[in-house]
Amino acid sequence: MEEILYDGQLYKQALKLAEFQLEKRIDELNALNVFPVPDGDTGINMYLTIKAAAADVEDSTATSISEVSAKAARAALLGARGNSGVILSQILHGMAKTMEMKEHFTSIDFAQALRSASDMAYRSITKPVEGTILTVIREAADIAHKQAERGASLKQTIGAVTSQARDTVKKTPELLSQLKEAGVVDAGGKGLYYFFLGMKQYFSGKNSNSITRKKTAKVKAIQIERKYGFDLQFLIEGKKLPLMKLRKTLLGMGESVLVVGDEQLIRVHIHTKDTQSVLDYCNKQGLLRDVTQEDLDEQATRFSSKKTA
Repeated sequence: MEEILYDGQLYKQALKLAEFQLEKRIDELNALNVFPVPDGDTGINMYLTIKAAAADVEDSTATSISEVSAKAARAALLGARGNSGVILSQILHGMAKTMEMKEHFTSIDFAQALRSASDMAYRSITKPVEGTILTVIREAADIAHKQAERGASLKQTIGAVTSQARDTVKKTPELLSQLKEAGVVDAGGKGLYYFFLGMKQYFSGKNSNSITRKKTAKVKAIQIERKYGFDLQFLIEGKKLPLMKLRKTLLGMGESVLVVGDEQLIRVHIHTKDTQSVLDYCNKQGLLRDVTQEDLDEQATRFSSKKTA
């Protein structure tokens, strides 16, 4: 049977539907966010990350899947927010690696791209934890390969991937005690399910105009006793940046450490109580860009107050 070829424009449109699906679910995903810190921001972080990717390719007329996927992946890295956003950017990066040098892609290429995405996501985490977005991408990649082996179309494959992601999310509380104690599923994993659901919707003929945008409410700052510290994120630009050295050093300076990228551009995400020491160290390695700092204790208190209201 002759394989159907798909192009970068199709991938671009699928990403747009994934963006709208995540936007629609921001509040839901925020409410599920209890791991690694109950700060209630997984929904907005994943949305902002995929929004950056989709926006960067929105006006592109390129048909090459190599060009479009690489452009989207880099934009996701630049726009990544939070733990879940950085991991999502690595999923897009893994998919783009498979599409390198390709003008078009097949359902088999898509399955291989998800396997690469899974590998990249796991490598981005120093201590991978099951019952999270990692488990969801790994099992999604597994089902995609099974579909490819039996000659399934891309529409059939993304349908199976979406169903598997939904089923994997349901079992995350059995894999991670913090989720079971809170009575919720993993927020990042469910966000990835919605990412796949958006892509599936594109193949079902739905368009982004059918989804209503929602505005996020502004909140007042709360004075609280510090427990978690700060969520610190930034980019480092330079030449021959020491990725592995940076990762090893920062592991001793905080938690939820993610250091991803290459020798020219690195995205750093870390939870720390000593932001200045982290910035001082990284500033010696290269040029810091897009530095953002969020108060995790304030977020956790606000999240807890909303749940008990």
